[in-house]
Amino acid sequence: MGAALSVLVAGTVPGAAQTVEDLSTLSIEELGSVKVTSISKRPEPLSDAAAAVYVITAEDIRRSGATSLPEALRLAPNLEVARLNSAGYSVSARGFNSPEAANKLLVLVDGRSVYSPVASTVFWEAVNVPLADVERIEVVSGPGGTLWGANAVNGVVNVITRPAGATQGGLVELGYGTRERTGTLRYGTRVGDTALRGYITGFDRGSSHALAPDDRTTDDFGGSQAGFRFDGAGNGGADRYTLQGDLYRNHTDWLDTTLRGGNLLGRWTRTLDAGSSLQVQAYYDRQDRDYLVATDDLQTFDLQAQHNLTVGDRHQVVWGAQYRLWRSAFRSLVNFRFPDEQATISLGSLFAQDEIALSPGLKLTLGMKAEYNSYSGLDLLPNLRLAWRVADGHLLWTAVSRSVRTPSRVDRELSAPGLLDPAPEFRSERLTAYELGYRGQPSANSSLSLSGFYNVYDDLRTVNLTNGGLPLMLRNDMEGTTYGVEAWARYSLTNWWTLHAGGNWLHKNLRLKPGASDLSNFQAAGQDPAYQLQLRSQMTLTPEVEFDATLRRVGRVAASNVPAYTEADLHVGWHVTPSVELALFGRNLLHARHLEGYDPSNNPPRGIGRTIYTRLRVGF
Repeated sequence: MGAALSVLVAGTVPGAAQTVEDLSTLSIEELGSVKVTSISKRPEPLSDAAAAVYVITAEDIRRSGATSLPEALRLAPNLEVARLNSAGYSVSARGFNSPEAANKLLVLVDGRSVYSPVASTVFWEAVNVPLADVERIEVVSGPGGTLWGANAVNGVVNVITRPAGATQGGLVELGYGTRERTGTLRYGTRVGDTALRGYITGFDRGSSHALAPDDRTTDDFGGSQAGFRFDGAGNGGADRYTLQGDLYRNHTDWLDTTLRGGNLLGRWTRTLDAGSSLQVQAYYDRQDRDYLVATDDLQTFDLQAQHNLTVGDRHQVVWGAQYRLWRSAFRSLVNFRFPDEQATISLGSLFAQDEIALSPGLKLTLGMKAEYNSYSGLDLLPNLRLAWRVADGHLLWTAVSRSVRTPSRVDRELSAPGLLDPAPEFRSERLTAYELGYRGQPSANSSLSLSGFYNVYDDLRTVNLTNGGLPLMLRNDMEGTTYGVEAWARYSLTNWWTLHAGGNWLHKNLRLKPGASDLSNFQAAGQDPAYQLQLRSQMTLTPEVEFDATLRRVGRVAASNVPAYTEADLHVGWHVTPSVELALFGRNLLHARHLEGYDPSNNPPRGIGRTIYTRLRVGF
């Protein structure tokens, strides 16, 4: 175990017993009543949400044995998750998944965006959410630009952690496996009406498997993180306050990369009369990446406010504003660089959305966001949704939405003398999406969600020659359509055995505009399998013993010649006492190693190996 983990477990902290809500005991109907906030920016039952949304619960995460956020996201059948090496992942919804193209998924952690405007991506190796503190993850496939802004093109991942009051007492979690070691210490306490928790966590992951005969590189990945959360109330409970933050340092052998960073977020919410509320949130985030040949320092300042109110008997309105400022400093020791090392990027937006009850079983949602970005100018992001409750437990919905991916610093400014020119005219990539879906309960012990989509894209990124030769330049010369279906279901065979099944199918028809070329060979189109399938079995054999199995199938990725693969995971858990849990996990059990994805232009292929992992959780 690395030094960070040695420090982590060196001490003891007195405290009360840890209790965790067991969502596996909820009925199908109760799960449909679980509140989600990603569709309307206010709590609403999952069964009423007019969108393709999948909820990963804390219980799902615990029983999966996931040790990172991307691994937990494999539970969502409406996401594509490809592990590239020990540290790197590529995650997307509805296509465009690859190290270079996974730029159309917005990821939020307690309202803080972790999407980078420098490269239009999420650096998953820097998103180390303590999974034991996660309350749920809302995974929305489809545009979310009206409420969440640009870059919520194909989906939104909204990670919501538990309030400090729900994590009282102490928790020690230690994990040891064939390729991974982890440790977490957390403690929560109360002072009057306020609650506080603090944690420290560390991990050490062994190198992935080299698949190329001449590949002698390693990519061991390790790091540590500490953080806190404070929740308080005032004004007779009408005011609620949250202050939280994290500090981290990670290192991977691949390109000798060190990541340092931290964040601080504050949120104030006031409950007003007649079900209305006002919320103001601000955060600061800093991420410093030191590569072998470059350094990248990004600071984010964000301020946003929203007002939820009820107007008459038929209208649920939410409106708000946001301002965000990024300060980027990039220094390169090689030819690829920006004309100016430092840059400031700003964003401002106003949005409003009205949910109109046309009748007791029919509601119409109209929304619009006007967003101004210092790179792309003004973008209008409208949204129209119609939901019809055809019968108790059965909802039909349809939607038409528009969203954009705004240019990054790489898109606009990256250059290499004689090889690549900056592209100051690079525009936002645009999507118009048409969706149709069903969510319901075919029987008392089952639930089903179906959705279909037809997406129309314009101005996608291409790499072009200038004047018939070098240097190259990025342009917006690709367009086309994608369409597909997503489905997932849950079936409770007994009160102790539940099955989950899901999958998606995708077809892409992307093409160059007349007279255009693309030397990247459609790299911006992504590397996507035509289909994905998964089946999970969860058994609570006794109040103390659990047995789970997962089988997943991922189709061939033709764009990068990644073969189709089938893998299986197993979990056996034993609750020794109400506060002590011992678990054994087997991952990727069907093959010694397999390839999930890679970038042929930058990285050699790496195999993801079979692992055995044990975990001990002790509450006190």
